[in-house]
Amino acid sequence: MMDVHLKSPMSPLGGNLSSKVSKAATVFPSHVRRTFMSSPVDYTGEIVRLLDDIATQTHAISAFVAEGSETITYGQVGTQQITSEFATRLLYRSLAHDGYSCLILAKSREQPLTFPEEVPHGGYVVCISALDADPRAVDQPVCGTIFSIYKRKSSTSLPGKYIDLKQKASDQVAAGFVVYGPSTVLYYTMGHGLYSFVLHPVAMQYFLQPDQRLTIKEKSTAVYGKRTIVSSNTPLGKGVKNYVDSNHDVKMYHTGCMAGNVALMMPNGGALVKPDAHLLCECAPLAFIIEQAGGVATNGEGTRILDLTVGDDYHMKVNFLAGVEEIVHEIERLGKGVAAADSADTK
Repeated sequence: MMDVHLKSPMSPLGGNLSSKVSKAATVFPSHVRRTFMSSPVDYTGEIVRLLDDIATQTHAISAFVAEGSETITYGQVGTQQITSEFATRLLYRSLAHDGYSCLILAKSREQPLTFPEEVPHGGYVVCISALDADPRAVDQPVCGTIFSIYKRKSSTSLPGKYIDLKQKASDQVAAGFVVYGPSTVLYYTMGHGLYSFVLHPVAMQYFLQPDQRLTIKEKSTAVYGKRTIVSSNTPLGKGVKNYVDSNHDVKMYHTGCMAGNVALMMPNGGALVKPDAHLLCECAPLAFIIEQAGGVATNGEGTRILDLTVGDDYHMKVNFLAGVEEIVHEIERLGKGVAAADSADTK
């Protein structure tokens, strides 16, 4: 029998899925259940079903992204471009009735999304960046969904409260992101390693590929982020600029979204940088993921992202620097050196 491969032309953002392993390959829900059985985080298994619901809803988002429109009709594609708000509504409609979460914090919404009192309220809080994409990209852009899950702090079976958003980043139960492009790939962790799954376009299931934990490549000369960061008059911007200037082989890349940048960084190494990123919806889940892959994630000034705690400002933003430990610390060192020199000049 001929071996059929589904391969993205935009490797490594895409993945390979061989028909030889389609019957024996591990699908996403099975992998989550096995992980949960070895290290349960609750007695109900709500987290297993919640992750399954999130993954299933990304199938629909993937289809809309592929069509490039929110209004797909038979035989033609509508003209309304898919937006983060549209993706947020899709996720909300699914999670509002599954009974496993009590609150959703969406990056695109000023206020947290609560559920009607008559529906079940579960034990988890979900933080999402529903559709991170470059608005200037029009021809099949790379975009992604980032999600993070915490245990609620308020009483169970009741609507979520603001106290449920006052979380320490290291208290995440699970986190992941999905990259939509020529192929759709899901990355997730429950604190026991990072794994990736490729969405089969016919079976509409996420299959584990490769069948092992992912780790960041040790060495690299790449920095992922907008080039405008090097012109920023901040320690982080100066650190990146000096790192790029002092290493002739260093190149900067940007896919248009944080999820896409992390997906590129995993097999290639390097560092990811983004100033003023959303802590709960972007930085915390990606920091959890990158640390599970053997990297580090800081605010660019030596503070570990997972050590940060959210107070009253649940839309808190921080600088984000993550990737190979050696590169991250070198950028921090160069940034601190510039800051110290600038301070001395002003005295």
